[in-house]
Amino acid sequence: MDNEMKTFFVDEIKEIRKNMTMAISSLIESKMENNSGFETFGQLVDRIYGTAATLGLKEISEYMKAVKDVSYMASASENESGKKKTVKFLIKYVELSDQICEAIYNTEELAKINRLLNVEKSRAELLNRKEFFSVQKKSCDIE
Repeated sequence: MDNEMKTFFVDEIKEIRKNMTMAISSLIESKMENNSGFETFGQLVDRIYGTAATLGLKEISEYMKAVKDVSYMASASENESGKKKTVKFLIKYVELSDQICEAIYNTEELAKINRLLNVEKSRAELLNRKEFFSVQKKSCDIE
């Protein structure tokens, strides 16, 4: 992948990140009573997921898919404990997005972040199984 594509990907993450922090703030302010913030976050992550998959960034795209799934599942749940854990998980994503942007230009750093993303992906899958086991929603419902 050339530097131009990497720069495009980093710019996309940074642009979307602003909206993600607003979605998290909205969730916190509403005390997670307005589930639409989770769905909004899932839609934003889906954009990054699509780009990462297109660019062949396997670990990043798999992590993004896990974040997207947990966001949508939280949006369809009334499990307050699960939603609180999801907000913490989404905040962690925002922190990791900065690290992804920094590591994307360095193969060695990218390998390190990929290992961390695999761990976080496992955490998301565990969160889904433990807190949202009865929720089937893993994408945006389009009517």
